[in-house]
Amino acid sequence: MTTDTASWSGSIMLGTGWALIDARIGSSRPHSHLAHQISLAIDRDLEMSGDTCMTIPAGHAVVIASHVRHRLGPQGAFVRSFYLDPLFRADARLPAGSAPILLPPAESADLGAIASAADAKRWASDYLDRSQTTPVDARLPAALAVPDDVTTARALADVACLSPSRLREIVSRDFGVPPAKLLQWLQLQRAMRALVGGGSLADAAAAGGFADQSHFTRRCTQWLGVTPSAGLSAFAFEIVP
Repeated sequence: MTTDTASWSGSIMLGTGWALIDARIGSSRPHSHLAHQISLAIDRDLEMSGDTCMTIPAGHAVVIASHVRHRLGPQGAFVRSFYLDPLFRADARLPAGSAPILLPPAESADLGAIASAADAKRWASDYLDRSQTTPVDARLPAALAVPDDVTTARALADVACLSPSRLREIVSRDFGVPPAKLLQWLQLQRAMRALVGGGSLADAAAAGGFADQSHFTRRCTQWLGVTPSAGLSAFAFEIVP
């Protein structure tokens, strides 16, 4: 059984609906999440296992769609990963569950050239413009933009002026999960933001609305394949608009 004996390290640039992570790979477990992940092999070939097994040659990037179970290795390799979920641009929702593919070389090179938040958002928008997308229901981004008061599916339905059953239908269609799972994903993002100021893992758990640090740890492992202590604590964070 894989255990979190080797920590990840690097830097995370976190925006609304997107993140850019430059990381030295540590240990992890197969996992899936709501974001689409585009990972660039920097200094050596990467090996992906999970729903699909494949090798990503150095200098190339793989597109891992949301809800695809995966794990990247080997430990010690350097990888740049762009995470993109439907809250980045409500007009452009990528299809979930498709098989991983390699990006064309020019797009991989452009991903490697990102040097700022403006570059990152431009690259993401260009990527979406080239992809087959559909819009997210306009009521969802507006409701999810409400500050931390929306912590339950019922509260989200009320803010969006939808019945609980209609909310479940729309969220399942646009995010691929029931409302409770979407709110868990947003909880995790709030907890990660709380680490920026050097807060403890307990502080991050509280900021994310988790019952305690153990709850935060379980959710982090479920969505990201790592515990917070092994997967997040050694990163430098930058929050951008």
